[in-house]
Amino acid sequence: MKRKTPSNLKLVVLAIEENDLREDLLIVFMLKWVKRVLKIDLAEKSLFTGRYIGRGFQVAKITRLSHYSGSELRRVIVKARFVKLAGTGYKNAKTHIRYLQRDGVTKDGDVGRLYNSELDDVDGKEFVTQAKEDRHQFRFIVSAEEGTEFEDLKIFTRELMEQMERDLQTKLDWVAIDHYNTDNPHTHIIIRGIDDTGKNLIIARDYMSSGIRERAEELATLELGPRYEMEIAIARKREVGANRFTHIDKQLIQASDEDGNLNMRGGAQGNETRFEQSLKIGRLGKLQDMGLANEYETGLWQLSEKIEPKLRNLGMRNDIIKTMHAVAKGQGQEPLEVDYGIFHAEDKLQRPVTGKLISKGFADEEEDKYYLMIEGTDGRTHYADVKQTDNIEDYRIGSIVEIAPQNSELKKSDYAIAEIAAKNEGLYSAEIHSIEDPTSSSEFIQAHVRRLEGLRRQNIIQRFTDQSWEIPYDYLETVSAHQKQQARRSPLKITTKSQFSLEVQTNSSGATWLDKNLVGTEKNSLSNVGFGGEVEAALKRRQVYLVTQGFAKNTEQGFAYQCGMLKKLERQEVSKVADKLSEKLGKQYIPTAKGDTINGTYTKPIELASGRYAIIEQSKEFNLVPWRSVLERSRNQLVTGKVGGSGISWQIGKRRGIGR
Repeated sequence: MKRKTPSNLKLVVLAIEENDLREDLLIVFMLKWVKRVLKIDLAEKSLFTGRYIGRGFQVAKITRLSHYSGSELRRVIVKARFVKLAGTGYKNAKTHIRYLQRDGVTKDGDVGRLYNSELDDVDGKEFVTQAKEDRHQFRFIVSAEEGTEFEDLKIFTRELMEQMERDLQTKLDWVAIDHYNTDNPHTHIIIRGIDDTGKNLIIARDYMSSGIRERAEELATLELGPRYEMEIAIARKREVGANRFTHIDKQLIQASDEDGNLNMRGGAQGNETRFEQSLKIGRLGKLQDMGLANEYETGLWQLSEKIEPKLRNLGMRNDIIKTMHAVAKGQGQEPLEVDYGIFHAEDKLQRPVTGKLISKGFADEEEDKYYLMIEGTDGRTHYADVKQTDNIEDYRIGSIVEIAPQNSELKKSDYAIAEIAAKNEGLYSAEIHSIEDPTSSSEFIQAHVRRLEGLRRQNIIQRFTDQSWEIPYDYLETVSAHQKQQARRSPLKITTKSQFSLEVQTNSSGATWLDKNLVGTEKNSLSNVGFGGEVEAALKRRQVYLVTQGFAKNTEQGFAYQCGMLKKLERQEVSKVADKLSEKLGKQYIPTAKGDTINGTYTKPIELASGRYAIIEQSKEFNLVPWRSVLERSRNQLVTGKVGGSGISWQIGKRRGIGR
């Protein structure tokens, strides 16, 4: 059996390649690895952690910047992250830096500006472009506990970066931005993953996890002065009644046995002071009120095994409520008058919510996880954790969206594909499908092909040059695992119903979301308050418009709408937009019909009230067709599509060999 190279050895080899490892340490590491491979002195194998690999491993030996003790130092939270730029990493890096510069993050609520060691205004796009070939980058969030006391965070950040350069013994290419949109001002720092010689920058694990924080705390203390005993005591007392996981909770868990039993008899223990003992007793009383601890005898306590997850979840919920209150204030509303709800995408009983997108932002800035806030048609304001998404910028404030739990179950088409392939030696194709089920329409079969195309892009299955597909014997199990993994990564399904506001939709010539509510294809239950009330009023104005345009009549029985009204409105809008595009492009617009084949270059999408459309250009002509996300992979490239009864089946890119 082939032995895998230990991951720690890979780090050693990488460090050797980058000339970033001392010779004496190299010898120690290699000896330990040899012992591990030969199974000699196995007791020592856990000692090799890789903690000294990279720049900054010697920081503990560097002279401290201040003479203050640990308790006197100003507290600074530093969240560090190593980000690979390969694959989708570069695209995510562009999105990340754009979002850091969004509106409303400065003291004055303006657009954020990046800075570095010399400039106060750095071009973020240029910084990311220069790093396009980098293997990785480092991201830090630095938040001083007394951040509001700093006259200018730029000065503090630049001093910290200068100190890091001394510690790491290399110049760093970095940008930073200060955010004041939370209770605690904080700074985002991005460092390119190269040193001053252009080689990969490797930072020691210990320096990432604690060294930077220690440097930041020393600099903050030099700037603001030490923390005094009274100040420390007040901060510790606040933890006693906190509705989150605190340092005291961590101490209580560490002091308990494996069953959660804790003995608080006999007063302070060891080096513990009476004050610290009183804090623990006070905190236990708070935990007992919360149902997370129980004093079954005087001085003897039982801690709940759920103490940490419940308190962390409670802390997250409080942060969410703060965010929602801040958004409400920004919109001129009284937070206590708003009916809030938290959307639980993991809950299978969670019902979809439709409404107006009123806010979006970082739910977790460290992990690039986002949230959306939606003012629903049900009269409530909903907070939804999006987790991770590559297209957060596609969701526009003011647009109408629907959020629903992501479906992790297999599709009906998956079972049909597996069944047909099992009868045909593991092969599936549109031709085979039509033979096995002659009653299936071409549109129905193409839906199965589109499903396979999506899975091929995820490297789950392969396609042959004759348009047949290799379906593995464990197809259903593999696809099921893929669906569940995708749902864990992005548990929320977000559908944009309209990019346009209610005001724009009211007098639009196209088939709007309001129209779909009127004729019943998109019927939403409406509250008479909040956004639900706004929609109700907009629907009435839209009915008046439709009557004036001849698409509806107001009868004694109510409003009667033309047969096929939505299709007529859609064609009307597309025709108007096509005329304008024809003049702009200098090309003739060619409408499409069922059975047509489309060949051309996909140039860009265009937003209409009837939905998003794609512009497909030829040398002298162009088509305007319903947009699908698969087209974005081939923007400014040749695409081919077949118009069916329910849409267009696209063939993207050239086919060579097995579907690659």
